[in-house]
Amino acid sequence: MISLSKIVSGEATVSKKITYHNDSDFIPKKLIEFSKSLVPIVVWNITSKCNLKCVHCYASPLPTRNELLTEQCFEVVDKLAKFGVPLIIFSGGEPLMRHDLTEIANYARKKGIKCVLSTNGTLINKDVAEELSVFDYVGVSLDGIGEANDKFRGKEGAYKLALTGLLNASEVTLTGVRFTVTKFNYDQLWKVLNLAWDNDIPRFCLYHLVPAGKADFSYDIDNDLRRSIIDSLIGAAEVEGTEILTVDNPADGVFAYLKLRDREDADEILQFLSYRGGDNSGIRLACIDTLGFVHPNQFWLDHTIGNILEDDFNKIWLGNDDLLRKLREKEKFLKGKCGMCRYKSICGGFRVRAYRYGDLWGDDPSCYLDPVEIS
Repeated sequence: MISLSKIVSGEATVSKKITYHNDSDFIPKKLIEFSKSLVPIVVWNITSKCNLKCVHCYASPLPTRNELLTEQCFEVVDKLAKFGVPLIIFSGGEPLMRHDLTEIANYARKKGIKCVLSTNGTLINKDVAEELSVFDYVGVSLDGIGEANDKFRGKEGAYKLALTGLLNASEVTLTGVRFTVTKFNYDQLWKVLNLAWDNDIPRFCLYHLVPAGKADFSYDIDNDLRRSIIDSLIGAAEVEGTEILTVDNPADGVFAYLKLRDREDADEILQFLSYRGGDNSGIRLACIDTLGFVHPNQFWLDHTIGNILEDDFNKIWLGNDDLLRKLREKEKFLKGKCGMCRYKSICGGFRVRAYRYGDLWGDDPSCYLDPVEIS
């Protein structure tokens, strides 16, 4: 996750309020500490049940049997807290389809873990919104305006419900819009960003497509368009108000640096990106699925490291898994364009995307940077 607003402005952002407790430095002290550790932020797919049928969803389209009981979820939280996990992102499926979601989040908060909700927003009526103050941040997915979003989400009326949910949640906690860009909806991006601006939504996150689950390779945009979009968003990040971030393509940070490297604070931008370290999958990002199995990230559900109900998290995360070991030393294994890139220490590509395209250590197909720029 790369905050273009942070890079462009150098000022405090919503991201810092969520993760780094309002640290006022350009490079927060907690980010420096975080960059040196193997304690991850955890995406918890707490249910696979969902009320929508999104065309790009990475999760299983069918409900999973034997999802964790409430007491088992408390056990998961206890083990994450013991390891020092700072943040849980509750995802799914649609996490609000679990009746005990806020109870579990409240338990996590009492254990000192910050909580984020990733939701389609359609279930957030006024009554539900009142319970969401337990979350430090609520991200609502909107992939277009009106029918464009409904077609993408597989349900008529989903846009109206999601927008209502977003505005309801905004009354009780920090909120943001999550937009996944594909060839079907790239023309909706600025409409959704303008919606965020018009409604004083604090955050806009652009997600790059990862081919996993129902998301097919053919749904993605080409790299000329991708570069143009990020170029425009860097310009938009100069506008005060909504923080603009991109997710799942660490090349965006390198591109932003290259555009701004003539500024006086260019060295600080590069240092900021170095502490981020590019793709943190299997390093400072983990995923727990509906049955308690642990994975390097939410797109890597076909690689299981262990089960948190059976072992302590530290035994799983600091064990002998070969993929985790290599992800934590990925510069040694990178090949092709990524291997020769002078910025591989702050990027390294998004490895699971390269894996889906057939070569774990090969080029990230979503990198739009010219070899001349990065050699």
